[in-house]
Amino acid sequence: MRSEVLIDEPVDVLVRMLPNGEVRPTSFLWRERSRYVSDVGRQWEERIEGRTVRCFLIMTVDNNTYELHWDPAGNRWTVHRGWLRDMAV
Repeated sequence: MRSEVLIDEPVDVLVRMLPNGEVRPTSFLWRERSRYVSDVGRQWEERIEGRTVRCFLIMTVDNNTYELHWDPAGNRWTVHRGWLRDMAV
């Protein structure tokens, strides 16, 4: 069973820069554990507190789904929320 969890915590993210300028997360460090991205799904932009952030819906190799937010102006990443399988948060 998956549980939706609001997280809103800063994270360190490794990305791949594609030739067309697209940014694709490949892994992120959250709560002292590396999470490896197996698939990048939907991407969209939102206005949050007057800033435009890029949002990524990603799946990790352990079959958990996360929504990552990237603020390119400050190059800050946040794990906004997760849909987690049998995982203590």
